[in-house]
Amino acid sequence: MPRFIDRLPADDNTNGWSALLPMRQPRLSLQGDLAVDWVIVGAGYAGVAAARQLARRHPDSSIAVVEAGVVGENASGRNSGFAIDLPHTPGVSPEATELGRRAIRVGHFALDELDSLVQQHNIDCDWERRGRYHAAVTDEVANQALRTYAVNLDAWQEPYQWMDRKQLQDRLGTDYYSAAIYTPGTYLLNPAGLIRGLADSLPEQVKLYENSAVIEAELHGESPYICTDQGRICARKVILAVNAFSQSFGVYRECQVPILLFASLTPVLSDAQLAHLGSDATWGVTPAQSIPGSTLRLTRDKRLMIRQGFEYSPKLRTTDARRARAKAMNRELLLSRFPQLGDIGLEHFWMGWLAISRNHAPAFGQIAENTYAVSCCNGSGIVRHTAAGMLIADLALGYQNPLIDDFLSQGMASYIPPRPLRDIGARLSLMWEMWRGRTEQ
Repeated sequence: MPRFIDRLPADDNTNGWSALLPMRQPRLSLQGDLAVDWVIVGAGYAGVAAARQLARRHPDSSIAVVEAGVVGENASGRNSGFAIDLPHTPGVSPEATELGRRAIRVGHFALDELDSLVQQHNIDCDWERRGRYHAAVTDEVANQALRTYAVNLDAWQEPYQWMDRKQLQDRLGTDYYSAAIYTPGTYLLNPAGLIRGLADSLPEQVKLYENSAVIEAELHGESPYICTDQGRICARKVILAVNAFSQSFGVYRECQVPILLFASLTPVLSDAQLAHLGSDATWGVTPAQSIPGSTLRLTRDKRLMIRQGFEYSPKLRTTDARRARAKAMNRELLLSRFPQLGDIGLEHFWMGWLAISRNHAPAFGQIAENTYAVSCCNGSGIVRHTAAGMLIADLALGYQNPLIDDFLSQGMASYIPPRPLRDIGARLSLMWEMWRGRTEQ
């Protein structure tokens, strides 16, 4: 029986990353009826990666990708712009070490693909391998989380540097952090620019339809199809790659938690302000405690970016009052780190959704006779969802890619009780994590 989609993405036209880019003409929306070999719902990192992998493996297949809005305005274009090469394994054990090694193989697989595509298609997205600082505000968290991370990095034989407060001040221009671990493999980028470039360079056999929200879908049976308000696509097989919005399709509803985050970009800093920063021309900081902590960057065009506000969002919506509070918090947290810069303004402010699972494992696999789905990037969407898209395509094709086992080494996203128990549990858990890590904001 077909499903009528009860909640669609609601683009608020505020994405700061895309506002920095040249105008782009979206592809035409779906019109009329179409029959293809494959239809992919969602033109984020997983969707475009799946389309490219299908075209690579089967050059004669017809492939359609439908995107509810405009490429680059979706969640893929709203993240912090980190393509991270290494996992965050919380514990130290032989099992954790092996899980980390398997995650690193998957990460390198996806990063190599992205780096190759950026170079091959000359994608303008400020792509640069700058590494990242994984930072703790307090000595307590530095001695717990960062020391554990260092043990894992040693076990994986990955290069890193331990940075103390003075070294961080010299490099970043702030003495806010107690310590950080710097690893060199992360790429920093404009995420809207990257996903635009990846979508616009898809092989010719892949037809992309933008502004084509799916309002009805039949994902089961021998003849799956999707409908928009102006068209219909019948396909031999379907791949659903809409992350948190998969719950609208009745998929992975019992194993993922939609999370809302808020981000801001300052205007371009003046020469006088830049003189008060550190020696690094660009940099990225991720928090040692991800839920209460803040992600920061100094971009190539000399803006500060901050992302903070980890919030349970079951309806995939928020209010203007909540946005106003989040924007004020973004500014306050920037000022606390860089008081020497004076009254920093915020030129852009936006929000975006991601999906996490309770056990930090992906939602991935075959969900019906001819339908496959991916979700739960767990906060590492650029790399993990690029890998997920390529691997779900291989799974659907029956291609024996050994990295599928590595990708699923943590298992599948675990069961979460339904609402309202889920609401109570998720909110209490996040409140506890925010209170426990309140000094790490």
